[in-house]
Amino acid sequence: MAAQAALRAAERLYDVGGASATRREFNFDRHWRNARTLVSHNPIAHKARVVGDYLLNAEPPPLTGFF
Repeated sequence: MAAQAALRAAERLYDVGGASATRREFNFDRHWRNARTLVSHNPIAHKARVVGDYLLNAEPPPLTGFF
């Protein structure tokens, strides 16, 4: 949920600010990059599969730091 909210917020920033929001001097692009980094380092689809596997097959989630 947080990943989707962050991406929507960054998208709205550009919607409201228009083309001028992309000017380098404002540095707003870092918010979008941070949101994309969050999403790519917290793969939602993988987590959903692991949770589903646990609920349906009683397969415990991985114990690594990647989950």
